[in-house]
Amino acid sequence: MAVANRSARLRRLASALTGQFGLPWGPGAIEPRYDEARREWNFAWRDGPTVAQVRRAAKSAEPEAAEGLLYERTLSQETYALGVLRLTLDASPADKDFQSPGIHPFDVEKFFEKTRNPKARGREVAIVANIVAQSKASGGPGWGGESQVICDHVAKKGIAGFLAGVELTQVEALTQRYASGDAERAWRRRMAALTPLEAFSAVQADEQPPAAAVEAALALLPELHAALDTAADRLRTRTSHHEVPQGPGP
Repeated sequence: MAVANRSARLRRLASALTGQFGLPWGPGAIEPRYDEARREWNFAWRDGPTVAQVRRAAKSAEPEAAEGLLYERTLSQETYALGVLRLTLDASPADKDFQSPGIHPFDVEKFFEKTRNPKARGREVAIVANIVAQSKASGGPGWGGESQVICDHVAKKGIAGFLAGVELTQVEALTQRYASGDAERAWRRRMAALTPLEAFSAVQADEQPPAAAVEAALALLPELHAALDTAADRLRTRTSHHEVPQGPGP
C-alpha cells in the first residue's frame, strides 16, 4: 500500500534525525535516497550514530513512512584508520607474523558496528592523521578504494611507521631504538614495547648509549624497583608454602 507524501515525509525525517544526532550538515548528514530500479528508499550517512540507533529513531518518529526503509552508515577515512589502528594494537601477542592477520575494511565496519561516533582519543589523533596522510600520498585508491589502501598501508608499514610527531613513553622510545628480532617485528607491527627490565638491560649493554637513552633508562628505575619488590614477595610466598614443618625430635 502506497504511503501518502512519503518522499516529503522521509526528507523531513532525515533532516530531523540529522539534527537529533548532531551530524554535520553536508556530506555527513542523513541523506534520503530513492532507487528507481528497486523502488526502495534508504537513509545514508557517514560516521555518527549506528544503524540500529537511526532505525529505532526513524520508526519511532515516522512508523508508517519508515516501513521498509533501508539504512547505510559509511565510514570516513579517519574512522577506517582508527579501526585499523585499534584492531592492530589488539592483535594477539602470540602472532609474530608482521603481515598476518590481515585487516580489511569489512573488519573495521564490523568492529564499529555498535559504536556511536567513533573518535580518536589522545595520541590516536596524531597516528590516525599520519595514516590517512601517508595512505593518500601512497598512490591511487586501487581496486578496493581508499579504505582498502589504508588497511594495506598499515599492514605493510606497521603502526610504528606512523609515529611521526607522537610522544613516546620512555620504554617505547627505548624499544624503538633497541628492539631486535621478534621484539622489533612486534614493535613495528603493533607497538608492542619491551618490558622495563629488557629496555633497561638494552641500554646497559650498549657501550656508548646516547644521553637520551640513559636518561630514559634511569627514569624506569622506580618501576623496576617496584616490579622487583613484587617479584620478591611472590618468591617469599612460594617458599613459605613449600616449607615442610619439622616434627618433634627423638
